[in-house]
Amino acid sequence: MKYTAFLVDNEAWALVYLERSLSWEENGFSLLGSSVNSVEALDTILRLKPDAVITDIRMPELSGLELMEKAHQAGLECEFVLLSGFPEFSYAQEAVRLGAFEYCLKPISPQQGNELLGRLRERLDARKGSESPRERPARLSGNETLDRILQYIQEHYQEKLRLKGIADRFYLSPGYCSALFSKHLGRTFPEYLTELRVGLACRLLSDTHLSIHEIASQTGIDDSFYFSKVFKRAMGVTPGQYRRQRRQDLPGEEEEQ
Repeated sequence: MKYTAFLVDNEAWALVYLERSLSWEENGFSLLGSSVNSVEALDTILRLKPDAVITDIRMPELSGLELMEKAHQAGLECEFVLLSGFPEFSYAQEAVRLGAFEYCLKPISPQQGNELLGRLRERLDARKGSESPRERPARLSGNETLDRILQYIQEHYQEKLRLKGIADRFYLSPGYCSALFSKHLGRTFPEYLTELRVGLACRLLSDTHLSIHEIASQTGIDDSFYFSKVFKRAMGVTPGQYRRQRRQDLPGEEEEQ
């Protein structure tokens, strides 16, 4: 099935770049048009009813966020992708709150753009498949994006991970990633990562004879002193104390300061 898309940016060159650099047809999309005026764009979008709108955030008259909000308030069922040249956390928070499919930093490369279109098509396929005549599905795009991120973290949390690196990997802004964690998990990326690492540390302390330094390394923290501080902050005891409590048969280890 082919879907329709509409582009909005107050800079004409940005629209030309998106139109020419992305493989719209190959990714299952046809472009209905574009606009450099966000007020006119709103009227056109409500009339044409595209499946997806890709819009800049900072524009005169209506911002991309206001455009999305007004379109949704008018009952338009479509996915919005917000583009911004400014990694401002407040934009990311508002994008998540309003149900944006994704919030990406400009400029996006052809590879990034085509991968975005692929994810957008998957979202639209899933939405179309779950619709009933009387019921429209909830906007779960933020959850779906976060699910991909969480799966990656769970597979790589024993490595050195940084929020910016993960955001870059999924072609998102760090602010948008951070806002997803706050809204859908109720905690920050560092807090979530620490939970995974401390959980692994507890298992290793209970079930293995590995040294504290070796366990710290396996959790993705090379500095055993810092690891001990993180562990004690989370568990209330040092790794050595935790091991002695859990493994009475192991000889006591020197307690980290």
